[in-house]
Amino acid sequence: MSVSLEINLGGLHMKNPVTVASGTFGYGQEYDAYFDVAQLGAVTTKSLTLKPRAGNKPPRLVETPAGMLNAIGLQNVGLEAYLEHKLPFLRQKDVPIIANIYGHGPDEYAELARLLEEKGGADAIEANLSCPNVHDAKSSRGTVLVAQDPELVCAYTKTIRSATSLPLYVKLTPNVATIVEPALAAQEGGADAVSLINTLIGMAIDPETRRPRLANIVGGLSGPCIRPVAVKMVWDAARALDIPVIGMGGICSTEDAVQFFLAGASAVALGSMSFRQPDAAIRVVNGLADYLEGHELSGIAALVGGMAQ
Repeated sequence: MSVSLEINLGGLHMKNPVTVASGTFGYGQEYDAYFDVAQLGAVTTKSLTLKPRAGNKPPRLVETPAGMLNAIGLQNVGLEAYLEHKLPFLRQKDVPIIANIYGHGPDEYAELARLLEEKGGADAIEANLSCPNVHDAKSSRGTVLVAQDPELVCAYTKTIRSATSLPLYVKLTPNVATIVEPALAAQEGGADAVSLINTLIGMAIDPETRRPRLANIVGGLSGPCIRPVAVKMVWDAARALDIPVIGMGGICSTEDAVQFFLAGASAVALGSMSFRQPDAAIRVVNGLADYLEGHELSGIAALVGGMAQ
């Protein structure tokens, strides 16, 4: 039977519901030797900042059971170099671009979103309010990630929303008591979708040196070990929201991706699996087509939120 993988993700048309997680795929060109990145539903860039960032001091990566800890610290080339050197390749590929952005304060996020739209540097914006490897905002709760405070989430989202007409996705942290409150706050602020989840905060200590294995001491845990947490948070958020959820966190295979769709995700993103299997994302794209056909389903919509109880 004929199946369609096309979706509309909060205003962004995608030929299939698979993208990549920010920070795991460079700017797209790094993986083009392994498969044609134009086959993806979208390419999500590394986090972009107004000025270049060197990131945190090494060591910045530690392998863990069924996953990895990273404390890269948002190293990136900066907006100007992205527009000049990275964007032309992606535009040549004619693949939708989701630009992940990070700023110091809501106005900087808004400026990034405005410039990216003005310069044609993105087709959608993903606001990273949840990187665990940088020191973030202050609130009534003390120093927190923006994504840990629903009031800040709403305020930041409103400011970014006012600066761009592009589809706006807000990337949230799992390091909260409940994902529903910040997800609803993003929706209230004008987000077109939420991205769930970013990494869990963790650390590792070397028993011989008695020192942290990461120079930053703590880092973000990703990989298959966090998948059950991610699936649960997607399920929680999807039942509460009127906007789509992009599911991510430990997806390694088509079967993993299907779990996220059944939990309520409208799209998925592959992250650290791309380090181990560079063509993992396109394998999932092809696998989804086979899954739909094998289960006599005409499209992805038939899967979304379809968990049997």
